[in-house]
Amino acid sequence: MAIFIEDFPTAEERAVLKLLCENSLKAYIKIMHYYNTGAHFTFKPFHDEVIEALERIAKYETTKNLILNLPVGFGKSAMVEYFISWVFARNKNICNLYTSYSDKLIIKFSSEIMEIMKSDPFAAMWGYSFKKDKKSKANWSIEGSVGRAGLTAGSIGGTITGLDAGNPAVEGFCGVLIIDDPMKAGDEIYENKRDLVVEYFSRKLPSRLRRADVPMILIMQRLHEEDLTGYIKNEGKYASELTPEQRESWQEDWDCITVQALVDEKSTWEEKVSTKMLLRERDREPWFFYPQRQQAPDTNFNTHFKGLHFEENNSRIYDGIGHVDKSFGGEDSTALTIINKVAFFDEDDNYVKDDIIMFGKKWNKHIDECIDEINMWCELFRCGTVYTENNDDKGYTAKNNDNFATYHESMNKHFKIMTYLYSNWKDIKFLRDTDYDYIRQIQTYEEKAKHDDCPDSAASAIRLLEGYGIETVSGIVV
Repeated sequence: MAIFIEDFPTAEERAVLKLLCENSLKAYIKIMHYYNTGAHFTFKPFHDEVIEALERIAKYETTKNLILNLPVGFGKSAMVEYFISWVFARNKNICNLYTSYSDKLIIKFSSEIMEIMKSDPFAAMWGYSFKKDKKSKANWSIEGSVGRAGLTAGSIGGTITGLDAGNPAVEGFCGVLIIDDPMKAGDEIYENKRDLVVEYFSRKLPSRLRRADVPMILIMQRLHEEDLTGYIKNEGKYASELTPEQRESWQEDWDCITVQALVDEKSTWEEKVSTKMLLRERDREPWFFYPQRQQAPDTNFNTHFKGLHFEENNSRIYDGIGHVDKSFGGEDSTALTIINKVAFFDEDDNYVKDDIIMFGKKWNKHIDECIDEINMWCELFRCGTVYTENNDDKGYTAKNNDNFATYHESMNKHFKIMTYLYSNWKDIKFLRDTDYDYIRQIQTYEEKAKHDDCPDSAASAIRLLEGYGIETVSGIVV
């Protein structure tokens, strides 16, 4: 690895380089990254756009807030760490507030910024000493700073006391509030968790801006139409009662840079994630690809089940299992799913993959009114045990049908459907006798769907088929 002091041995050389780095975030990143890692930082065109936007904030050319939506794996955290250490290099008296979804991430982030600022190249040019906060592992300031300066940090939903963004003693740019990945990937399926992030952002964080011109920078991968970016940009439910003009009003206070991983059918950063991988993700995992790779979440699109595959050979479903989602009247339906997983071989008898063979029926009837038809279909397709949850009837149905077994359901329904049904959708082949209404209810499913009996039954059947809770004792699933 190159040694900084050997390449810039004189005070004059270091002074010139210091001025260059203070004026240019890109130059600063080049120097810090090379002398701290031994590798050159890879700049892509989107980096220049992001750097220019960050420089405009730090140089007080704008006080607008900034949204940076970058794909997973595109170095969001590194950009933030370099930016924060850079603004401290420009002025040690500023006060920055950093927040994210995890206390562990915050402590890690804070220590990594300090490591940059204690590194040989930084120390040779700026020579800062640091004061750690006795009450927080993440907070620190720089020796000799004036007023409330340094880094304060806390997790989303955590204690807000003692966190500040901006130092009123500084003219011009005096600090920034950075929100970095406010929600953990996976939590977006829960509306209450999305709402918690929005509430923290809208009600608590504004009180920590110590001056009206302190900007906020939100840097995140998109997860859901109603994530924090969606809230700011009036998407999803936040747009329901707004006029078109009101929906665009966010642009008065915010700039936004959106980086997509796949543009014109080519990867934006081939070295990070190949075009081949992105195209495969788009085909097989659109629920992940569109929000996190393309920054284009759409709740309806993400949870719709596109494309259908059919199986002509009914015998491939023989010796499978069944699942019934019961109705007890009203608007709910009774849904039957029969399913089996069988190997698929090519013409040369080489194993290719496993197919999930599925059959589904839907009745707008009470379970007792269609139990004979359910047993008829199960006999026709040589179905083994038929499973049904006992949350709703305390095991009544299973007690009165010898081929039934029960289990207790505790998994969030939407999470179950997305985890088991959606992720396996490309491998499912429906028998031709499957009800159109059964398939239609799956294809039109979304998180707040009024009717979800068929996707719930299909997802439950796949979960049982994969071995979660299919051992039985006296007809009870354990």
